[in-house]
Amino acid sequence: MPEPSTSAGVSLTVIAVALLGPMAGPYALIAFASLAGAMWPLSATRTESSREGAWLLLRCTLTATILTVFLASLLERVWAIPATETLGPVALLIGALGNGWRPVFDSVGEVAKAVIGRAGGKQ
Repeated sequence: MPEPSTSAGVSLTVIAVALLGPMAGPYALIAFASLAGAMWPLSATRTESSREGAWLLLRCTLTATILTVFLASLLERVWAIPATETLGPVALLIGALGNGWRPVFDSVGEVAKAVIGRAGGKQ
């Protein structure tokens, strides 16, 4: 009995990778870097079941995946670092942040209050 894979299937795979590889590459980088970053909060958090651990890993990974492009493009606009070069590190850091967003939001709120307070005092 012949093997189910044929040379036509292999050729189609090679063509698909050649055509779609440059498009899928950054997305794969974001997904793997955010997954790697999400491993840190998973290792530091005590979970009652493997389902809770999987939910934490999924939540951190998806958060990093969604926010990476936004923050990388912000870095490109502010500091002129190409977004394509910062996708991996940004996804890794956001994934590693995990559940630690409350201190970040508190810091942003304090900075906003200080800026508003200065602007209000000048008038």
